[in-house]
Amino acid sequence: MYGYIAYNVTPAQLIKAMKDKGSARKYYKKLIGMAPDEKEADIIEHFYEDETKHLSKFRMLFEMTTGKEPEIGSVNTPELESYIDGIEHAIQKELEACEFYRDIYLASSNPIVRDVFFEALTDENEHAVYLNYLYTKNKNR
Repeated sequence: MYGYIAYNVTPAQLIKAMKDKGSARKYYKKLIGMAPDEKEADIIEHFYEDETKHLSKFRMLFEMTTGKEPEIGSVNTPELESYIDGIEHAIQKELEACEFYRDIYLASSNPIVRDVFFEALTDENEHAVYLNYLYTKNKNR
């Protein structure tokens, strides 16, 4: 069944979520290359993998709710001044994503939508915690 009523998530919300995921993937790829050691690169690689997983699930929801393939277009990724500035920016973006996903999760009664957005919400929260750790560890380097 297609449509907003059945899923309580709009195509525009899903396109935004997919664009944000595409941007985050590119951003984390850059941060991985800037990481000061393998341990930090591995942590950020985990974020990259989660963003890929979320993108796939948002795409599935879009196709399920509209019956169409999404047209995302190109995604913008901000330039990174430094590793620590990149970490700080990523913290802000992850927390913004948490709010966006929470609002969709709470507005939907559809268990598929709720599961997808709950998983994304909890993963983004985990990313923010780890990013705060990386920020604290590196801020005085």
